[in-house]
Amino acid sequence: MMKQVTKDNLEWFQEWANEYDNTLGKVKRHHKLLDLVVRLSGIKRDDRVLDIGCGTGLLSLKFLNKTDCTITAIDSSAQMLKIFQEKIEKCNLTEKIHCAQKSAEDMDFKSNQFDIIAATVALHHVKFKEPVIKNVYDYLKDGGRFVIGEIDLDTTGKLDDPKRLLRILNYLTKELALAMKDGGTQAFERMYDNGKKHILNDGEYCIGFSQWAKLCKNAGFKNMEVRPLKGFESFKVLVATK
Repeated sequence: MMKQVTKDNLEWFQEWANEYDNTLGKVKRHHKLLDLVVRLSGIKRDDRVLDIGCGTGLLSLKFLNKTDCTITAIDSSAQMLKIFQEKIEKCNLTEKIHCAQKSAEDMDFKSNQFDIIAATVALHHVKFKEPVIKNVYDYLKDGGRFVIGEIDLDTTGKLDDPKRLLRILNYLTKELALAMKDGGTQAFERMYDNGKKHILNDGEYCIGFSQWAKLCKNAGFKNMEVRPLKGFESFKVLVATK
């Protein structure tokens, strides 16, 4: 079992893997977020990219669709990676993408290795974020970019705090409606289940972007920019440059 990934949560991701592309993968807002991450990353030809929490490869494939680069993609779910690997082989991309089963907490790359490190709706699953962000800083080359596409939702506080609950429910109401609209009842069911995990901080540890920016600053990043996703302002992208 990987660090900070409980058995129940790992099984939950594995069960979700086979329907991921047909649920979250169909939500238009999610694709718009990935597109914004790619655009703001400033990716160039021959860049080396690390995709943290790659899932079934939606972000990695968008990077390669943008330009010719090489990608290291990691995820804690073997089932997610199996689906991604099938896509890689089908598209003849084995020389461009290397997959490894690792959680964000288990990363062990060399210093100054990547031009871009990206994570979309992945790092909120990490309970203790500071060590991960410090590792990201170390793995980036000078001038490299760390790009986070995430939910701008602060779920910190006591679980029995009514104000905290209302803050989360305000976000979830809109998210569940979007899931139903774009992905139907199957997507709604998954997002409803996911919503309960946010409320209970059960493998979902969301923070706001002011908190993300503070973590990046503490890790050594000097220049940071935050952009909201147009039309879906509860989602944002942060670019931190080393």
